[in-house]
Amino acid sequence: MQPRPASTLALLRDSDHGPQVLLLQRTHQAVFMPGYYVFPGGAVDHHDLSVTGDGAGLAEIAANAMLGVEAGGLGYLVAAVRECFEEAGLLLARDGQGAWVDAAHPVLAARHVVARGEASLALLCQEYGLDLCLDRIAYLDHWVTPPGPPRRFDTRFFVAEAPPGQVPLHDGQETIDHCWLTPRQALADRRSGRRRFATPTTAVLRRLADYGSVQAALADGAPAPDSAPLTNP
Repeated sequence: MQPRPASTLALLRDSDHGPQVLLLQRTHQAVFMPGYYVFPGGAVDHHDLSVTGDGAGLAEIAANAMLGVEAGGLGYLVAAVRECFEEAGLLLARDGQGAWVDAAHPVLAARHVVARGEASLALLCQEYGLDLCLDRIAYLDHWVTPPGPPRRFDTRFFVAEAPPGQVPLHDGQETIDHCWLTPRQALADRRSGRRRFATPTTAVLRRLADYGSVQAALADGAPAPDSAPLTNP
């Protein structure tokens, strides 16, 4: 079975006890990793790979170089933002004045429309005059599911600061719970058996546990390309 390209986004926020990371619990009925706690993420789809627009070509070249791929690098980044929107209800996007999308923005109500495939995220952003904040994402790690599981993924792990003013909400279908934990708290929960994490998630949590702030984590990762208005052809 050929691994499917996928993206995962670890969203961080600063706290009095150090950076906290958003974790979602997968439904117990899931075929892949049932009940596990994960970062928002999923497979790259055709909409993610077919974005166009001013600056998209240069962003694609930069993304390919960052990830070490010949093509499709920008699709990994777009997929990370889209999956975070669908699964956690958080959208890394700015309006025409450069302001972050806040909790009252009407675009947030369309997360399930995007999840059902009834509209692409790029076209939704075009409708509301928004730009995806790809430049606020850093590249952390790369894992490929070994042979054996019912599904295999070639996954790129990214990190970003959670958009200010927005409130995460699991989708109630693929994800049934969410929490903010410091990486050290999450690793302690893993050791005690309170929460389950896959090996790649655990590895990323261990790396994130070394950082004293969100900015330190972002500075240590490979920076993503500058943002650009994106549309689907």
